[in-house]
Amino acid sequence: MNRGFFKFLPRIVGATIATAMLSLHCAAQSPVAPPPAARAIDEEASLDGVRARWTLPSSVVQVGDAIPFRLSVYAPEGLALEFPEIGSTSGAFDIRGLERQSRASGSNREWTLSFTASTFDAGSQQLPAFSLAWKDASGDPRTLEVGGCTLDIVSIAGDAEPAAFKDIKGPIAMDLGGVPMWLSAVAACVIGLLLVMLVVWLIRKRRAAALERAMTPDAWALRELDFLERDDLVGKSDYHTYWVRLSGIIRQYVERRFDIAAPEKTTQEFLAAAREHSEVGAEHRHVLTDFLRAADMVKFAALRPADEDCRRGLFAARDFVRDTTAAVAERPLPQEVRA
Repeated sequence: MNRGFFKFLPRIVGATIATAMLSLHCAAQSPVAPPPAARAIDEEASLDGVRARWTLPSSVVQVGDAIPFRLSVYAPEGLALEFPEIGSTSGAFDIRGLERQSRASGSNREWTLSFTASTFDAGSQQLPAFSLAWKDASGDPRTLEVGGCTLDIVSIAGDAEPAAFKDIKGPIAMDLGGVPMWLSAVAACVIGLLLVMLVVWLIRKRRAAALERAMTPDAWALRELDFLERDDLVGKSDYHTYWVRLSGIIRQYVERRFDIAAPEKTTQEFLAAAREHSEVGAEHRHVLTDFLRAADMVKFAALRPADEDCRRGLFAARDFVRDTTAAVAERPLPQEVRA
């Protein structure tokens, strides 16, 4: 991050606070009109024994909300009713999920039409009425209209006219005294220092990782064993942590030295893999078995070892690293074997 950022940081902070205060002031100066009163719609109409009921939960909805409509029609059984064709649109509304059901109800039959309607046009919107048609006993056509309600569609943004907003003015001077300059400068310095510390930490971490990858397996293991001895966990009676770290070092050393995925295996699986490895000698497998089983007794069986046994475990780990390293170094190269 360059120094120009820190130069303008106090102004940025001050401008942000001033903008928030200005927004609150504008909100206080522009009262929002209360929404119209909502009411449930439940209307009935009847003609010559045909009765229709039109219901919906509220006359006030927000833009885009799905409005559930329900039309129930009751007529004598056998009367051939003609229902309106309800398409995908009706006025300003989009119609979705149209369902029609029919069932007998005594000497009458009940039809139920249900659907949802939505619109993105704010303001008062008229949903057209629906017409039911049939012929009476004399064959004369009859028509019953139902619905035709007016809904108030409320916009989340409000219903202010564009002309009500004032035009953009030129730049104005803002008082940034709410945030002391010294406080902004201190904040900028702290942020800068934290960023520098983060960069230094990342660089050191990358270098340490590269150095560790470049170390030989035995050099890495002996260094970690020295660190473990220096931490004096035995003197602090923290035997569990001591043996967890000790066995972990040996496992990672074996993984590096013999390419065995030790950390992901249980002790039995790991020892089985070591037995099958051609470069792990019988003597070393025996030492490794005794060592890891002793570690498991402390880690999982809550065994409290003597301090001298812990130190002997550390010495045995060092000997194991040195002996296996020497054995690998003394093994003849492939060309020497062929010769």
